[in-house]
Amino acid sequence: MKKIIFSAFLLFGISCFSQTSTKKYSSINRRYEYFDSRGNMTGYEIYNTLTRQWEYYSTTSQQRSPNQYRDPAPLDIAPLGNTTTTLQNRYNQNTQWVQQEISKMFDAVYSLDIYDNQKNQIIETFKNSPIKSVNSQRINYSNINECNRVLNYLRESLGAIIKNVTASNSNNTTQNSSSNDYDSDRKIIANYGKTLPVYNIALFDHNNKRVKDETIKSDSYIIINDDRILFKKADGELMYRDLRDKVYNERKRGYQYSSSMGGVFIQEDLKYVEFFEGSLAIGENYTYYITPSGNR
Repeated sequence: MKKIIFSAFLLFGISCFSQTSTKKYSSINRRYEYFDSRGNMTGYEIYNTLTRQWEYYSTTSQQRSPNQYRDPAPLDIAPLGNTTTTLQNRYNQNTQWVQQEISKMFDAVYSLDIYDNQKNQIIETFKNSPIKSVNSQRINYSNINECNRVLNYLRESLGAIIKNVTASNSNNTTQNSSSNDYDSDRKIIANYGKTLPVYNIALFDHNNKRVKDETIKSDSYIIINDDRILFKKADGELMYRDLRDKVYNERKRGYQYSSSMGGVFIQEDLKYVEFFEGSLAIGENYTYYITPSGNR
């Protein structure tokens, strides 16, 4: 008996709903539309291809209200601004620090117990060679490692200039002698224009750690001239670099050059030549060994 009563109520409810609301599909609008018993549209359903579900909109209110829609959360771009500000602050702090270190280098020259004309010669050479070379490059001063590499290059260059100027004056050479004229480059000059065979090519990282040795597919060689060096890579490609801002490096016993195509270092006994990735003679480089030893 209870089952009969329940079934009767269910049929009655369905009958009532069918009389108060009618659902029709509109092929023109591509949606389901709902109408009340008077024929007025009370709402409609459209399919959201993005969410893959039907959304119902009521026509009884002025604003559409889909049953599944939520306004997107606003984008938070504050962290982007904070990152930019952090990089700029780091850049400003590092450039100020580098400038202070360079000022200390100038002060160290002026405090030397040498003649004033020697001090002036050292300062002018320092400004016109390594300092000028650094200023002509685009260096990421927000990176502390880049700052340290620049300062190391400048310190080594200044030390070489000081030694050369004081040595040339102590040997009664003329004041106009260039800071780039050294007796130790005679072997290099004697081999200008000659084809120097390369026995091995090795890659070194920024920490001067040997990473790998290249496989030479064809005969590799180097040709040195006064203002340019020509070299054949391991893959057979022929390249060249201009040689500018020549400075003697006492620690490595050779000559370093800056270049828009990459810095170069030539060992004074022509044991090897280093070709750097950056414009200065510091950091990652490919070392071309001219002697069979294969060691630096």
